[in-house]
Amino acid sequence: MARDESVRDTTGPAEQTVSDDERNNTSVIDRRSYLKLAGATALATGVSAGAASAAGDDYEVIEARGQTITIDSGQTWENKLIDFGNRNEISIIAKGTNWTVRNIGFTGTIPYNTAVFGVCDSGSGTSVMENIYFGESTGEQPASTRSICIWVDPKHNGHLDVTNVNFNVPGNNGIYGSAPAYNGNGGTVALDSCYGNDCHHTAFRIGDNGMSIDNCMSYKSGTRAANRNAWVWEGKYDGGATIRNSHFITNGVGDSIATNGNPNLTIDNVHTDDGHGDGSNPEHFVPEGCPKSGEEAASGGSSNSASSTPSTDEDTDRSENTLLVDGVGTAGDTRYEFTVSGAAEKATIKGATIDDGDSIESGHITGRVAGWRDAFRFAGDLEELTIEGDARVFVNGERVDPADYGQEKPHMLTLVGNGTTANYELTVDGTIETIEGDGSDEYATVSSGNTVEGSIERAAQRFRFSGTLTDVTFLDDSAQVYVDDQQIDPEQYNEQELLPHAIVIDGTDTDGRTTYAFSVDGEVITSSYRDASVNPGDEIDGHSVSGKVDDGLDAYWFDGDIADFQLSGNANVDVEYNARSN
Repeated sequence: MARDESVRDTTGPAEQTVSDDERNNTSVIDRRSYLKLAGATALATGVSAGAASAAGDDYEVIEARGQTITIDSGQTWENKLIDFGNRNEISIIAKGTNWTVRNIGFTGTIPYNTAVFGVCDSGSGTSVMENIYFGESTGEQPASTRSICIWVDPKHNGHLDVTNVNFNVPGNNGIYGSAPAYNGNGGTVALDSCYGNDCHHTAFRIGDNGMSIDNCMSYKSGTRAANRNAWVWEGKYDGGATIRNSHFITNGVGDSIATNGNPNLTIDNVHTDDGHGDGSNPEHFVPEGCPKSGEEAASGGSSNSASSTPSTDEDTDRSENTLLVDGVGTAGDTRYEFTVSGAAEKATIKGATIDDGDSIESGHITGRVAGWRDAFRFAGDLEELTIEGDARVFVNGERVDPADYGQEKPHMLTLVGNGTTANYELTVDGTIETIEGDGSDEYATVSSGNTVEGSIERAAQRFRFSGTLTDVTFLDDSAQVYVDDQQIDPEQYNEQELLPHAIVIDGTDTDGRTTYAFSVDGEVITSSYRDASVNPGDEIDGHSVSGKVDDGLDAYWFDGDIADFQLSGNANVDVEYNARSN
């Protein structure tokens, strides 16, 4: 049982509990936020107020509205779905002993400058937090106002088991558990089967006084700075820290395992992508038993929407084959394409994610992976398989060589001239090449691997390509166009005139990653101008663009004017008006 307090006590310890590193650089938790948690000391029994509605007999729904809920010694607080709405606050305080918090789900957007849970076992007992899912998204939070999911108070002197907790994109720490080790009463924390998704700046923070991380996974997308999957602090107590059987992915930003001071740290069977573990093949997955939604956590079981859920490894009554594209631990992104003779569907085999950008059309599947996995179930035979990148492919659990399944570029594009000169530009979302000895080899030029420019008057020109044809543009006259043996209408691939202006974000001579966002008051499309690459992580939403570059170039065609532009990093930006006529 717990109660909902209407008044907060603002007294609390005077000792600063935030490190100089965080106070100066990232403002992990300011004095006001700490006092909100440390001072909420009133404990009583009763039913929590603020319940908006109930979902059958499964769980209670609570709307966050600034309230504080407290949990007493020996009590169990369970089966709650808490809606942040648009950053509405709620503080949940558990500071007795031998208490349990379980089956708690959050929806909405986590608020600024707060810690959702403030916890400790202050009676040298063992308390439990299990089966918890934090909100769908935080959005970007300013450095001084980032939030924490679980704050472990320095007064913690017992043991806290944290099991099957999904820290989904908190603005600051998933769990801030190190304070009792270096600044408090020596209590311990054990994390087991927890997941951190793009936690900024740290997913799992512990001390070396007997704390541990087991069977956990933390994933960083590489788009946010100051990332740490795990952070281990040297404390003033014995016991050491242990990280076991875990997987950490940074995607090149921050550290998989970072330390403060010189902690006594043992690493056993920990896979990372930056060399800080004892294995080098980290896998991206949600640990078994860890909830994947607020509703699933609150109900204490699986989501009720199983009918629309992709198939998993537990689907033992299915006879279809499986295909897994594994990009974990590889550099860059990989484009894949395959054709099967039967039906296909997306799946979550071996921790694979479901990507809306992947396409399935009549047994023809295309998609991209970077530091993650895509998986599919299919009926019939695998007929064609094309891989462009370093990802590995497994069919029914066995690694396969794509060269054994059809041609590397399985499609043929043919242009047939009509007797007058036609200048053209052709683009695919895979790769395209001219054919030696053909007219294409003489009259066309390939740029960026996915675009060809040339001219045709008579006869035919042929190109081999993978992927799908995305653009066919004739600058003056036209020609007949065939994909494989099917004639197509070029107008269907060219619904707009050529856009005249170019913008190039050039990171080739800079260090680190640059992120950018801009909008125009006209149209905008991706471009291979100046041999720019097409990054699947870049997004165009109407007239707005967002993306990132490392040591390459991104380019776009547009018309009209640039209405807004934001840049974070050192890349150079060139805007070339009427670039096609330069």
